[in-house]
Amino acid sequence: MKRFWSIRRPTNTSNVSTNNLERPACPLDPLVNRTIEFAYRGVRLKFDLSHALFSSYDIDAGTRLLLREIAHEPGIVEAKRVLDAGCGTGVIGVSLAASCPGMDVVMRDRDLRAVAFASRNARRNQLDCTWYDFEGNTLEPCAKPPFGKIKVKPRTSSVLIAAPGMLGQQDPLAPYDAVISNLPAKAGPKLLADYAAHVAEELLRPQGLYAFVIVAPLADQAVGWCTSAGFSILRTIATKNHLVCIARNERTEAVQKSAQSTGGGGIESASWFSRYVRSHSHCTISGANLAWDGIQGLPEFDEPSFAIRCALEAARSAFAGLLVRRLLIFEPGAGIAALWAHKVLGPAEIVLKSHDLLSLSATSWNLKKTSASAPRCIQEPFALGRASNDGLDDASFDAVFVFPEQIPQYDIPAHYWSQVRHSLKRGGSVIFASDATTIDRILRAKPEGFSRLPVNERRKGWESIAFRRD
Repeated sequence: MKRFWSIRRPTNTSNVSTNNLERPACPLDPLVNRTIEFAYRGVRLKFDLSHALFSSYDIDAGTRLLLREIAHEPGIVEAKRVLDAGCGTGVIGVSLAASCPGMDVVMRDRDLRAVAFASRNARRNQLDCTWYDFEGNTLEPCAKPPFGKIKVKPRTSSVLIAAPGMLGQQDPLAPYDAVISNLPAKAGPKLLADYAAHVAEELLRPQGLYAFVIVAPLADQAVGWCTSAGFSILRTIATKNHLVCIARNERTEAVQKSAQSTGGGGIESASWFSRYVRSHSHCTISGANLAWDGIQGLPEFDEPSFAIRCALEAARSAFAGLLVRRLLIFEPGAGIAALWAHKVLGPAEIVLKSHDLLSLSATSWNLKKTSASAPRCIQEPFALGRASNDGLDDASFDAVFVFPEQIPQYDIPAHYWSQVRHSLKRGGSVIFASDATTIDRILRAKPEGFSRLPVNERRKGWESIAFRRD
């Protein structure tokens, strides 16, 4: 995978101008839904929660149950190095770091926005946290002042890290004494079973502990994944909705350290990513015969979405006659639009921009299978303090696809229009594809200097709309 850059979002206000976006004290501020208090093992903490991430109103019941059950587990609270896998806003990792001062804590998540929030919450709880990008470069921390009325234990360990990472990905910071996770059910049984084996074989030291919470419908399967991977079950705690399992790694072989960067590295030769492949699909779409791997955790694992179909059909007209040397795609999903563009438009470079490491990796994976050049990937969020367009060259793209992300209480049209206006050449075209309500908002937010093209595809509540840069 090509180099990842970091960018910054605009403020959240319906009156925001795409010409002059104000910058908040921290670019994550517009994404904060509420701040909650949390007491754990003698410390008092606060957490900023986001409507762009899981559990935006309170710490979810599964995480609370898991933290309660590991609070007095010697193999965890006395561990030297712990991984919080799928960290979200950092509740587990920050709580352990604040209450176990000698513990090295690493927080990883596939959502780059979650990693940014985990770093922010650590810093605001007076914990020195290093935030890394995908390549292992350190990023500028949140500039917000610490929370008031908190209590943490003085740290003796200097290691508290927030970095991108997916379940099953090689981890250069392994081995760990314990791996803690609120396992995402949407990852699917096959991937979660593979992850249990990955924890045993590549993440944990011999006799290390794997503690996780999972939703009740997968409880029996989860215990089976552990025993099949060579764990001995120390105890399980079941409620109506969740199961907590604490298991010991009985393997005797030491983990081999990865040579990748702290951020995790790319996927050019990453056999680990094959764990995410769910299906193999072929389809003729808008005049192109395409083949792609469906990816667990992403839509379009068997057929294109209506948004993709609308966008590609519109592209046949909107991009007709354009010499597309450079193409930009916001939120590329599994990569179907990128595959179509590679086959039909033949750009010299495809650039992807997303907050979802899985989406960036999936698109790169599918393009690689066609022998296309590896795309350049730009990650969101952003090194806090940099401009929102960082990583996008000024007026350098001939064509742009935008598949807008849905974030409640956030000015999505202003966010995308600002970057399109910055990056699209005069005479170039942009296509937006989303639900009808979002498309209407995008049309109403259109800045000066863009002309609407007579292209409007609609399918079952989804639409695409096209504009040309004057």
